[in-house]
Amino acid sequence: MDLIDKLAIVVAPTGALNTRENVPYMAYTAEEQAQEARRCEEAGAPIYHVHVRDDKFANSGNPKDYGKLVREVRKTSNALIQIGSAIGPRRDPDTGDINYPWTPEDRLAVMATEPKPDMYSLKIGAVELQIPGEKYSNVGLRNSPEFLRKAIPLILGAKQCIELEIFDIGALHNAKKLEKEGLFGESGLCSPGVYLHYVMGCGAQPATLKQLMYIFDEGKRLFPRARVCVTAVGEACWPVITVAILLGSDMVRIGIEDTKKLGNGELATGNAQMVQEVAKIARTYGRELASVEETRQMLMPV
Repeated sequence: MDLIDKLAIVVAPTGALNTRENVPYMAYTAEEQAQEARRCEEAGAPIYHVHVRDDKFANSGNPKDYGKLVREVRKTSNALIQIGSAIGPRRDPDTGDINYPWTPEDRLAVMATEPKPDMYSLKIGAVELQIPGEKYSNVGLRNSPEFLRKAIPLILGAKQCIELEIFDIGALHNAKKLEKEGLFGESGLCSPGVYLHYVMGCGAQPATLKQLMYIFDEGKRLFPRARVCVTAVGEACWPVITVAILLGSDMVRIGIEDTKKLGNGELATGNAQMVQEVAKIARTYGRELASVEETRQMLMPV
């Protein structure tokens, strides 16, 4: 099977806000995450999307914590390591309150993590994040054009891959404006080096099949050579990623950052179990899985 037909699974094994109170099997420490990465790679996921915890097990923005995680994961797994440069919201371990304390300088500092990860994710524009299972509140995330003009060359200059998170159709068109500025280099927004990630059901575009068809088609029109990943959160996750696989999406993302359930509604017992279910769906519809090396060829700049 040609590489273009293969599916790469991204696993998001923690998220920024989950705790062992609501996900007992969640990996907290860097050592635990290293074992989780190995299990998920063996199940079929060549990309490991990470969040890390501080000493109180709250979501951390400290580059040293990310560096420790990268070192530990590489001891056990060959998976490509992806850090979210937005870092994610933080749940106060004492009060349970959710906020977003990170500045643009904090996020740029995370991009200097050593040892270097393989990938960073960047949001285009702004989103009022809605967290499944939480009372609706305003957790705003924003990457200004000025921030992106600093971050994108920094990542590409380090020969790392950028995942551009697209939360709505406006973000897709803003990505086109940045491409026209030449921000993505001579090749524009295409892999290897950059890919689009349609994030659905987090407070911006809804996680519906109609919206998936719309943004998938518009993305192909604007960026015909771009690689594409699809994520949906909560109960919509499984139908959305199944249709994305049928549409020919290059990647889909699964893991407890997005859902805690399997496709039949039962609670998952681990991230690897969810990866195995995605692999089964893919093969049912004639999509073979991309290995770590094939995913590296697909996405990483040379």
